[in-house]
Amino acid sequence: MVKQIKPGSGTELTTASAEELAGANPVKALMSMFTVEPAECKELETLGSSEPVAGSTSAAGAEVNNESSVMTTVTLTSGVDVKSLQRSLDASVANAAKCATMTLSMAGQSMTVATDKFAGIGTVPGTIAYRTAMSTQSGAAQSTYMAHAIKDGVLISVTASGKGAEASGAASAGALMDQAAALIK
Repeated sequence: MVKQIKPGSGTELTTASAEELAGANPVKALMSMFTVEPAECKELETLGSSEPVAGSTSAAGAEVNNESSVMTTVTLTSGVDVKSLQRSLDASVANAAKCATMTLSMAGQSMTVATDKFAGIGTVPGTIAYRTAMSTQSGAAQSTYMAHAIKDGVLISVTASGKGAEASGAASAGALMDQAAALIK
């Protein structure tokens, strides 16, 4: 089903299976290099992302758009009851509230990360969305938009991140969310 979803560029998404997703987590590897304050937020890996759901099956697709400097992803998770999917979303909401503002430091450099709830990503009822703004001491900044919704027993998770995400990230993520939801019958 993920292969049927098309990003704004009209190209095919690069896809990955649940086994491939479980085998490599570059964000977790990157986060392990940082000192995170508050310290209890270090294990969150990506703030606002859905928590792994035990026993579920997932498939993902991604695209890097060089023109807009935005990377978009969509992940579909199913194979467990809706209550398990909802618990994952509830954990995401709690973690985003607990760690809404963080500082990441490494080798004398630091970055401020602020995550807030965000409205306007897609049109799927019950969508939970966030915007994470990252800024460095030197003034460099980048945004990530994330959204999650459960439709007919499938957890849809989308992200858009990169230098161009402030301009087009919410729309790009929303388009993936709406396409995925339309395919779920």
